[in-house]
Amino acid sequence: MRTLAWATVAAAAAVGGTAAWLIVRRTEVSEPIVVRSDKPTPTKTAPVSPRPRPDPDVPDTGAAPDPGPPKPLPPLPKEIRLPAGPGGGEIVLTTCKRDAECNGWERCNGGFCVDGPSNCKRDEDCGDAARCEQSTCLPGARSCGDGRACPEKDQLCMFGTCVTSAGECLLDVDCGNDRRCVFGRCVEGARDCLRDADCAAGKRCEFNRCTEGARQCMVDKDCKGESRCEMGRCAAGQRECERDQDCEGESRCEFGRCLAGSRHCWNDGDCPDGTRCEMGACLSGQRECIVDAGCPAGSRCVLGRCSGR
Repeated sequence: MRTLAWATVAAAAAVGGTAAWLIVRRTEVSEPIVVRSDKPTPTKTAPVSPRPRPDPDVPDTGAAPDPGPPKPLPPLPKEIRLPAGPGGGEIVLTTCKRDAECNGWERCNGGFCVDGPSNCKRDEDCGDAARCEQSTCLPGARSCGDGRACPEKDQLCMFGTCVTSAGECLLDVDCGNDRRCVFGRCVEGARDCLRDADCAAGKRCEFNRCTEGARQCMVDKDCKGESRCEMGRCAAGQRECERDQDCEGESRCEFGRCLAGSRHCWNDGDCPDGTRCEMGACLSGQRECIVDAGCPAGSRCVLGRCSGR
């Protein structure tokens, strides 16, 4: 066998999925001898993008380039109109950046106008029988929060007052047609407002229902003279009580005044069939309404019954 003189040996690495080949050339043979390698064919991978050539004027720190500040989101429209609810009223969310952009009896909270002016920093700013929550005065003295827990295990603290956590409902849909969920209880009438601005002129939003009479107050100190604030309106006579324990003898507290006679009920369920609970007493006749909006046009709600105007 003739001795072969090996001139060169070259190996080509696999790129892009092609196999590696070994090329051996002899000096006495003009044609190359190609020998297939026994190396397995590698899996095809995506090509790696070359790193951009660095700027010679900028020192290379090895860190990824700074993408810069994020692009700001487009501003929200001034008004966001929600579909009319079952109650028929149109609900409008008004965006804002400061209180001055909202209507009277409103403040800017979380970027939207909500009921209640910015008028306090602590409970003492609100006067008696009121508390400061989210910079606005709410009726009723504080019963929880600021380090005070609710007395009952099944209660939770909501805006400074204790409410039953295991209530009838969480959302309006839990209550069925023509009813809404208020602090865990199902009450008469579908929701038709979130704030006074959702109601027609001369009406206010109370417990998510448009009620006759424009708002006059949030808390007692908004009323002048010998009067107090009840459900957004100034009522004659200063406040005598917040709870039954504030009244003496056989009397009970209803809407800030002590009424003669001990309490027989807190809600309709405490009364016999065919009766309803009004002002702490069981009255004959089942409930027809809670507020005027629950009655037909031309009538109003008086002690749970609809009567002609």
